Amino acid sequence: MKPNFLGMVPWYSGTSADLFKTMFDLLVSVTVFLGRFDMRMMQAAMNKVEDGVEQDFFYDHFSEKDDFWFDFMADTGDGGNSSYSIARLLAQPSLNVTTSDSMLSLPRGNLLLIGGDLAYPNPSAFTYEKRFFRPFECALQPPPWYKLEQIAVNKPEIPTGISELKQYDGPQAFLIPGNHDWFDGLHTFMRYICHKSWLGGWLMPQKKSYFALQLPKNWWVFGLDLALHGDIDVYQFKFFSELVKKKVGDEDSVIILTHEPNWLLDWYWNDVSGKNFSHLICDHLKGRCKLRIAGDLHHYMRHSCVPSDKPVYVQHLLVNGCGGAFLHPTHVFGNFKEYCGATYETKASYPSFEDSSRIALGNILKFRKKNWQFDIIGGIIYFVLVFSMLPQCELNHMLQGDSVSGHLKSFFVTVWVAFKYLLEHSYVSLAGALLLLIVSVTFVPSKVSRKKRVMIGVLHVSAHLTAALILMLLMELGIETCIRHKLLATSGHGRIKDKHLPEGNGIIVTWRCCDILCFCVSLFLGLFHSRCLTSFWKLLIHLH
Repeated sequence: MKPNFLGMVPWYSGTSADLFKTMFDLLVSVTVFLGRFDMRMMQAAMNKVEDGVEQDFFYDHFSEKDDFWFDFMADTGDGGNSSYSIARLLAQPSLNVTTSDSMLSLPRGNLLLIGGDLAYPNPSAFTYEKRFFRPFECALQPPPWYKLEQIAVNKPEIPTGISELKQYDGPQAFLIPGNHDWFDGLHTFMRYICHKSWLGGWLMPQKKSYFALQLPKNWWVFGLDLALHGDIDVYQFKFFSELVKKKVGDEDSVIILTHEPNWLLDWYWNDVSGKNFSHLICDHLKGRCKLRIAGDLHHYMRHSCVPSDKPVYVQHLLVNGCGGAFLHPTHVFGNFKEYCGATYETKASYPSFEDSSRIALGNILKFRKKNWQFDIIGGIIYFVLVFSMLPQCELNHMLQGDSVSGHLKSFFVTVWVAFKYLLEHSYVSLAGALLLLIVSVTFVPSKVSRKKRVMIGVLHVSAHLTAALILMLLMELGIETCIRHKLLATSGHGRIKDKHLPEGNGIIVTWRCCDILCFCVSLFLGLFHSRCLTSFWKLLIHLH
């Protein structure tokens, strides 16, 4: 029986209750709890310590395996079909991959690492169960004796007949939270990840939101929880720094897992973030970090360090956020080259820079097919902007004249007069324009300077206001034309409207203005990289 998965989150519909709940949760998390309450501190306070090691964060049951594979994905729990596609691939006992000269058989990973943003648009029982757990359960079923509503109070809850976690040979999963998982203060993540034992057929031994895994052949995985701060807290830093000092050898290799790829985002925003974990990488690991992996950006990019005489703190940088959510562009990161004083070169990207640019440009025309509900919002906005100026009674001068240039000049002069009238006399429309300006300025990412945000907001609102005024005058001209030809009292209103009135495309122009802004500003100013692509592209990573 075909599963009835949920569709992709309608980010631009404006009609989804989940989106309003997401905005409310984010507002509460940022304004009320951020800097005042941190679930990571409570986890540290409740941790068990044995033999000088914090047992709830440290796992070494993989360390004695002879052969070891692990998979990595991030940013799943959006559309059911796309999330299931990735989960199904991860669940296969083996995958046959064709290379240029051979066929490779890749076994299923002993370990699945998931890099955050487990369900969109917000963390709740509904989104976790329907958007995250259900696709994985359909891909690889949990043990028949396991009850989905069961709460794990003494993890790991391993199957009967197995005395310790080292003996369990099935696939296991470890997860870190992303920014979307923190919108409710990590409540849902703790309930469904730290207090449940199975993600489909993957055992989940972890008890906290961050962890350290000791792998075979002197390899380690440090899974960091950056919360909404973009950095690890003091207690998390203390745990990992002491672990490096006590257990990580000088010749060991460490993989750092975070949700955000700050090497790209810091370059993109010309910012410096994650000072605590940068201190951990540069001053404590001292070159032992061979790989950094992250999600958050919904694409695939891999960079490798260019050999030089400078100290290298991280050898490889990898982003894979293609776990089932919508797509982010890669072309806006095409000029990234430096991190922690070392030089890097792009080894691979998916989609390619050329495909990314093409998709972003094509989305100007294709956006409406997927987001037709946005027409409702656009129509209401344009109506609020111009309704107090209806009707326009003096338009005869626009129909007079012999040349096209004369008509156009008269038309745009009338648009300018209407614009000045709106600012000076039309208080309701002016209030609507000011409200739209506030929203437009807020829409610009907060890391942009205030002056630049205001400039972009003003340009954005000006484009919408101009389009609304032009469409209003075109409608009035159509009515005036019908009056002149004595057509308003005749029958066949639908045919007359189609023949003599310009098409009412205000709602279409609204989204096209928004989408052209996203593409152009992304191309020329480097903003809105998360708003200009699609949900079609998917990817997973399999490592040995």
